[in-house]
Amino acid sequence: MTRQIETTILIVGTGGNAIAAASMLQRAGLDDLIIIGKHGDFGGAWYQNKYPGCGTDAEIALYQLGFALSYDWKGTHPNSDEVEEYLQGVARDNGLYEKTHFDTELLEARWREDEARWEVATNGPTYLADFVYLITGFLEEPIEPELPGRETFAGRIFHSSEWPSGYTGEGDRIAVVGAGSSALQIVPAMQRVAREVISFQRTPNWVGPKGERRFSEEEIQELKDDPGIIHQRRQELLAWGEGFWTSVILGQDPEGAKQVEEAALASLGEQVPDPELRALLTPAHPIGCKRPGSSDDWYSALQQPNVTVLREGAASLGERTIRSSGGREFEVDTVVLATGFYFGGHIRHRIVRRDGATAGEYQGDHPRSYKGMSISGCPNLFFGGPGPNGQIWDGLANGEVTSRYVIEAIKYYREHGIRAMEVDEAAELQWKAEADAVLAAGASLSGACTNYSQDESGGNKAAWPGNLAHMQEVLSVFDPTAYTVVAEVPAAVSAG
Repeated sequence: MTRQIETTILIVGTGGNAIAAASMLQRAGLDDLIIIGKHGDFGGAWYQNKYPGCGTDAEIALYQLGFALSYDWKGTHPNSDEVEEYLQGVARDNGLYEKTHFDTELLEARWREDEARWEVATNGPTYLADFVYLITGFLEEPIEPELPGRETFAGRIFHSSEWPSGYTGEGDRIAVVGAGSSALQIVPAMQRVAREVISFQRTPNWVGPKGERRFSEEEIQELKDDPGIIHQRRQELLAWGEGFWTSVILGQDPEGAKQVEEAALASLGEQVPDPELRALLTPAHPIGCKRPGSSDDWYSALQQPNVTVLREGAASLGERTIRSSGGREFEVDTVVLATGFYFGGHIRHRIVRRDGATAGEYQGDHPRSYKGMSISGCPNLFFGGPGPNGQIWDGLANGEVTSRYVIEAIKYYREHGIRAMEVDEAAELQWKAEADAVLAAGASLSGACTNYSQDESGGNKAAWPGNLAHMQEVLSVFDPTAYTVVAEVPAAVSAG
């Protein structure tokens, strides 16, 4: 018989935002919680992604949890292991290991009407929870293209997020499919050790300089001695990020977006003198249509004699070969699929609404949520980022920002003797319509490219319709008028 575990709050996910949310809930006195995650430890994307060269795009002064700033870093942009170690340290400092069940994946969550709580089936125990808080990550479910011949390919083939332990690429002929953030790190790392690298870039991306460097011993000590250095740099980066999101992603400042494009093209021109290669690497879509990248060694790696650049996609595999969409064939030992992720995963398809349909089935090709937090038919269920339109430019902000909303909601419940509420579908639809209207001006819906933000109906399913300050303001208050009470606390319990 499956073991049942009861808790007030069940947090699903073990990445940075889950760590932040659990810590914030505990600080608010909501410490009857359990965390479950399919991985073997905390870290989320940094636990999952272990390919050579993996590290942050953002400077570490910004890419930290605001309530747990560290001043002990070796450089501006830490690698995957450093970030994972930091996040695990925060989890340890906040007592989260004692509340977490690792290697435990949510398979289905179903609302028990008679008990007014969730029953969550996993590959281990079944959990009964008053509240379910989904923080399973924006980009954790890999997308892999269908390549004819894969079943007979004799070499290695894997997604970048499933890098084989111990594989270095030394001396191999390696095809890297994709030109997004992961490829920007993998190709330079492989170029240094591989016999040959073939870079398949169906859609060359916008790439700006990263400005990565290691700190000197004097700088490392200075950071430890003067926390103000990190704080000041953090504020500068916050201001820059807000402007970038507003101009490039939301399309509210065309002149600002144009300036970013011009700077990126100038960088490309300076680093790639060969006009033919430069033309191959010049994006045909406006910046923001795809997630822009940053790198200090991408362009230099592509110009090395052991690298071939194709402005083509991968079309098929032979026993030891890969063929491009243009018909070119290369002998390869390894194929790395740096082909991205499905935004939010398919977590909504594992959530069964009160009417018996999954949230994914019910919403169809136009996924939606209310304020990126709640979906109709699902009482007491909240998202911490992976919900429709829950993404903001600061990848570690969601846990801190959305937890304030959850705290305010539970506080309201308790003050008013409420056991369960669900968001009204009319409020959900209105919020989505407003978000669609804002996001329609952005480059992601320009039609010039395909990207992970686009849903099947032509809407933007990912981005928050405003900047971080807007998200913080909106989610600092729980609005009960958008919700309907579906269960009250029994009078005797409420009085007691």
